[in-house]
Amino acid sequence: MPLNRSDLKKFREAGLNGATWFTTSQVQMQKPYWDANHGRFIYDRHLPTGNTVLGLNWTQGRGIFCLLAAFELTGKPGYLESAIRAAEYIKILQIYDCPDNPRRQFAIREEVPQSRRSAPRDATEAALGLLFLYRVTREPDYLRRAVDYATWLERNVWNKSKWPIGVVSLVDENHSTTEYSFQTAHAALFYYLFLATKKKAYLQRVRHLADEGIRRYMHADGSIRTAQYDPHHTLPGGEVLNDDGYMASVLCAYQAFGDKKYLDVVLSHSQWLRIAIRPPLPMLSALPCMSTVMVELSAITGDPVHRDWAVKMLQKHVLPLQVKGKDPKTAGAFRGEDEPVEYYGPKTAKKTDFITTRVTAYATLACLKLVGIVGPYYGSVGWNRKVRKVHKLTVS
Repeated sequence: MPLNRSDLKKFREAGLNGATWFTTSQVQMQKPYWDANHGRFIYDRHLPTGNTVLGLNWTQGRGIFCLLAAFELTGKPGYLESAIRAAEYIKILQIYDCPDNPRRQFAIREEVPQSRRSAPRDATEAALGLLFLYRVTREPDYLRRAVDYATWLERNVWNKSKWPIGVVSLVDENHSTTEYSFQTAHAALFYYLFLATKKKAYLQRVRHLADEGIRRYMHADGSIRTAQYDPHHTLPGGEVLNDDGYMASVLCAYQAFGDKKYLDVVLSHSQWLRIAIRPPLPMLSALPCMSTVMVELSAITGDPVHRDWAVKMLQKHVLPLQVKGKDPKTAGAFRGEDEPVEYYGPKTAKKTDFITTRVTAYATLACLKLVGIVGPYYGSVGWNRKVRKVHKLTVS
């Protein structure tokens, strides 16, 4: 069923409030406080104490997704200015001073300029943020950096089985690395690089990643399963609840090649979600993450069943997690920490004692997709949609 006017208003407000939180909680260097974290978003905040952990490379990329979606919807320059500010922090993380060291040159460091490692799954999301900024602004430096990062991926990230590894040490060539399972948005990066550059070589990587990921992790019942367990992606038995962009990558393969086998995989996963998922779930990021894919799937197929499921989940289980009030550091963010709470607060803390970028970004994008901004942010469509004209901005 089409959303009524009241529902559209509710989702629009929730999505824009989530995007606004990225602007109001963003760190800025303002006299007399000279802060090198300028442009950085927060990772999470423990609400009872205010204890705050600043974000890392994927936090920046995912915040940019939300801000660009909000800018496309409203045309308000503040969203775009904040996204550009966030990209400046990504630029600081990307290495350009090691031309004789291919292990380092063009890498995007994980957390801070001093980080000694790069997790490609995370850095790829940062690179996508830059690439999407190129789409909106046509600033060539964003595209150059995304292309350079892809070069680094090709040099360093494929192990003997041709699947992306999890962590690359930027200082120790003998550092052992592990496979990073299903958690890959790399196919999306190569797909959008193809759209930006028209270089067909990128499509070879899109196909390989989609096919190999399906072979490794998709099961006949439509579920995604992995031998790895981490509390913000999988259940102890290996069932993946927060796919972190994997289904969006498979949809990118469908858009790239028109091969129905890729669409069938996502349709099968949708059926599994609608049958097997019974909230509440042990990870609060799962439902908003699932919903971003389900909304887009309805946009692609014209079948509302996927979107209707997402609407039901968002209304009942996700929107109640959004923080209300006037505190600019918290208002608009969504509650939910899926990692062990003792990392960021007392062991006695509840998951809902925290606001996080992880839940906020998924929820924000799901809401904005429902009101018309479908992809390319955590999606596979929309790259060629006409973008708003960018007027001269003053970004500090």
